[in-house]
Amino acid sequence: MPTAPVPPFRSGPAAAGRLRGRLVVAVAAALAAAAGGGRAQPADDGGTDPLVTVGAERIGRGDLDAALRRLGAATLPDGEARRRATALAIEQLVEERLLRGEFARRNIRVTDAEVDRAVAQLVAQGRAPADGANAAIRARLELEIGVRKLLLPELDEAALAATFAKHRREVDGSRLRVSHVVLRPDPGLGADAIPAAVRRAESIRARIVAGGMSFAEAAALHSAGPSRQRGGDLGLAPRVGVHHEAFASAAFSLEEGDVSRPVVTPFGVHLITVTAVEPGTADAVEVRSRVEQLWSRQALGDLVARLRQGTAITYAPGVPRLERQPDDAAAPPRGAGPDGAR
Repeated sequence: MPTAPVPPFRSGPAAAGRLRGRLVVAVAAALAAAAGGGRAQPADDGGTDPLVTVGAERIGRGDLDAALRRLGAATLPDGEARRRATALAIEQLVEERLLRGEFARRNIRVTDAEVDRAVAQLVAQGRAPADGANAAIRARLELEIGVRKLLLPELDEAALAATFAKHRREVDGSRLRVSHVVLRPDPGLGADAIPAAVRRAESIRARIVAGGMSFAEAAALHSAGPSRQRGGDLGLAPRVGVHHEAFASAAFSLEEGDVSRPVVTPFGVHLITVTAVEPGTADAVEVRSRVEQLWSRQALGDLVARLRQGTAITYAPGVPRLERQPDDAAAPPRGAGPDGAR
């Protein structure tokens, strides 16, 4: 399908200034999706071996407890939810250590005055107490400012134009007509419920891809959702606002006719296909802030991946690990979604 040329982003000193200002917001959003966390304190391992070592840095039990408090997960009972929260907290701490190590290597410094100005902005916006931010908020701001200094040299109009071209369908208002097969995990299988559903979905996908059945036939035979009566059809939907983020992200990564790998959401395990595309009309200028967020998230993710490859990271036995899968996401409250509870 031919696409219109990508309109150029404006360049010049004024545009560069706007980029620097907007990068504050974009980096904050990227950090929320990636490293997060607060200041790296000396490891508090309670006299035991560290849970994780990141290069020469140690992550101890005290660090983990503080991270769980930041996530609001400190009082979760033992079980899958706590295991997942612990794994997420550990990865946040690892990525924070990696980023702060990069600050030191590049001699990047964040001054108290810079943090003070960021605090003042939060107070003015009503997002921090009038008497100033607490230590945790200041630590988060310090990390955001440091990451901004890491990313800023790579940010220019050409990078934003390339990001718009790459993600155009995600941001220009395009809508996709999608169908899905949804499998409900069997709670009787306990911890194996989701993996078992994923394996079953992989088997169904293999038959579809091999031509053993059509997607609509697979939906009619195997899907647990009411859309099975329509061959799995869910109708047209935009990138944001209708489907769960993991579902929408997977759908918008597909070309028409592709069949996704299994996608896990709170509603089950899905196979997704795109049956039609309704192109959007928004241009680069209209969706600039979204493009900047996408660029920042990608740039930060690429940076952290490079740092992981170049740093020795050792996990103690039994420490929960976050299984990073692009189709998996932390489950938000149930509400609306593809054939989900309403």
